[in-house]
Amino acid sequence: MSKKTLFLGLALSAGLLATGVSAAAISGKSDLTCATIDVVGCTSSACTRGQATTFDLPTFMFVDVERRVVYAENESGEEVVSPIKNFEVTENAIVLQGLEDHRGWTAGIDRKSGGLTLSSTGADVSFIIFGNCTER
Repeated sequence: MSKKTLFLGLALSAGLLATGVSAAAISGKSDLTCATIDVVGCTSSACTRGQATTFDLPTFMFVDVERRVVYAENESGEEVVSPIKNFEVTENAIVLQGLEDHRGWTAGIDRKSGGLTLSSTGADVSFIIFGNCTER
């Protein structure tokens, strides 16, 4: 098998897998597991890009729909819980909003792809988090 044929086969397989994943829409009725992929942290003077661990942020976050909370484990293994103040499900997105540690946060989750964009703003530093979510 040539490299070109192998590459084409892998590309087609990846495309089929991606189609299968995006075909299952997120309902907004089930709990979610969200993985942080990329983070941008900014102060008033500069921005830095990295992974969650670069900023001591959790790699995985969990949304408990019934309890209306987002929770994760910090570096020491403690569970950190943030109440969801606003939970909206639209045709295309799920929007969550809350307040934690003197910071406001908003998360938007694409219902078709599971793509996550979360922003957290405070007086000293702000974050934009990109990732993916799936129903559990």
